[in-house]
Amino acid sequence: MPFTSFVQYSLSTYADSSYQRPGNYSVFPYKAEGDGIHDRQVPHRHDFYQLIWLTEGSGTLTCDLKEWPFRAGSLFFAAPGRLHCWRPQTPARGFALGFTDEFLCGDSNRSSILARFAFLHESENPLLTLSGADQEEMTHLFSRLLSEAASTESVRDDVVHAYIMIVLAKTRSWLRAGEEGQGESPGAKSLSTRFRHALEEHFPRLLKVSDYAALLHTSRTQLNQDLRLHTGRTASEHIHERLLLEAKRLLLYTDSTVSEIAYKLCFQDPSYFCRFFRLRAGVSPGEFRAGTPVQLTAC
Repeated sequence: MPFTSFVQYSLSTYADSSYQRPGNYSVFPYKAEGDGIHDRQVPHRHDFYQLIWLTEGSGTLTCDLKEWPFRAGSLFFAAPGRLHCWRPQTPARGFALGFTDEFLCGDSNRSSILARFAFLHESENPLLTLSGADQEEMTHLFSRLLSEAASTESVRDDVVHAYIMIVLAKTRSWLRAGEEGQGESPGAKSLSTRFRHALEEHFPRLLKVSDYAALLHTSRTQLNQDLRLHTGRTASEHIHERLLLEAKRLLLYTDSTVSEIAYKLCFQDPSYFCRFFRLRAGVSPGEFRAGTPVQLTAC
């Protein structure tokens, strides 16, 4: 068949190749030869947040059906569940960091912390590319992070957490510096950010706008107003876009039937799923599967 299954790697599977606190974080050198366990060149997801800082190499990253070129000085960042794979042209090396939101947030307000680093969930482009002094600074930060993670001191986890926060804060700053229109305050997108994080966390179990409004302690009207202001789309449109993306993933990278995919995405009637898909993709699920080249399998 012209497509392959994708896999999910959990944080615990990196135990033998990294410095870590099990279930909380993992830090290790990113080597061109890999670790023999995790195949970067097949479509895969993680159940944790991941950042990879590349000091060498070049190639193409495929992420959620789009391709992005990477090189030395590129930072990859992804929230749990984001489907991706690597196609290196020259050997890639650097640093890899994984962490859970429980470790990141600690005793702090979870939604507030995640809203501060909304780029982990919201950015369409999963790469930030730096050069010059900024590139040197990021390499220094990851070097210190790896060194501290290898420490046996009692304060190790606190120091690692501090460096993760610094890396995320610097990344947010560099991303903002490259964006147009920086007039909004940091908290302006709080509700829309919390909605999109909740959508990822509860998808596909919750698919009604009213469920998310209740979860976020707001009204449907207020939620839609905030989303229109900051994203130009309503809550329903965000939910439908997420359904369409997951449907495309499953059509391309699994051998599940159209009916099986419909049920996985909580459609009780496969024919309704087909109408939903055609309306938004312009073709039927079968036509999409047959007519889309699956470049990920050639990684």
